[in-house]
Amino acid sequence: MPRIQSAYWGKFVFVYILQLFSYATCTVHVRLIAPNYVTYNSTATLHCDHSVPDAYLHKVEFMKDDKKILQYIKDRKPPFKDWKVDGASMKRFENGTTIKLENVRYEASGSYSCEVSMSTPIYSQTSESVPMKVIVPQTENPKITFKKNMYVVGESLEANCTSSAAHPVPHLTWYINGKEVDISLVNHYPHTYHEHQLMSATAKLTIEASALHAGENGYLEISCSSTIPDYPLHHVQYADVRTESVSG
Repeated sequence: MPRIQSAYWGKFVFVYILQLFSYATCTVHVRLIAPNYVTYNSTATLHCDHSVPDAYLHKVEFMKDDKKILQYIKDRKPPFKDWKVDGASMKRFENGTTIKLENVRYEASGSYSCEVSMSTPIYSQTSESVPMKVIVPQTENPKITFKKNMYVVGESLEANCTSSAAHPVPHLTWYINGKEVDISLVNHYPHTYHEHQLMSATAKLTIEASALHAGENGYLEISCSSTIPDYPLHHVQYADVRTESVSG
């Protein structure tokens, strides 16, 4: 009889633990809330949002490029252990779910994530990574300059668009009457380097004057857009957009 009871309780405990684990895997949600872009020398706030009740919380960790930068263990004295973050000074908060990266520099760019661990049952869940890029925004709209002031049928219009200095280098896109110009008509020059790792871009537009027509408003409009990054991430807007237009 004792052996039967022992086997029964062992099976009961196993089923109970299995149910707890299944509950945890279905109900624990972990998400890192962090900016995709942060301005040089400013502050980035990273928050590990999770659904673990405080009674079951064991540990919270923040990672940069899959390496730990902060570890919080609730029942440890002291609860925090942190590592150096290149390109930033880290400020932590009591509950272990929020950190601030202050005075960020280019080296702070990277892929960030967080992980939450439970004490009962023993289970860990990691958030999806959030890419964060330290940028220096443009200070001015791009400049459009023409090779000639007037063009006649049979000639090719030539114009340059140059961005202001920024980091990373802005991407230039030409538009005519609001429609993007075919890339075969655009030549991108090598970047120009400036102090403090800033760069500016120049793109040349060449198009037959006879191919230019007025838009719906009766005017011909040529525009140049300068953006950071060159193409935004999924569900993420441009970090910096500057546009210059000329019409006639």
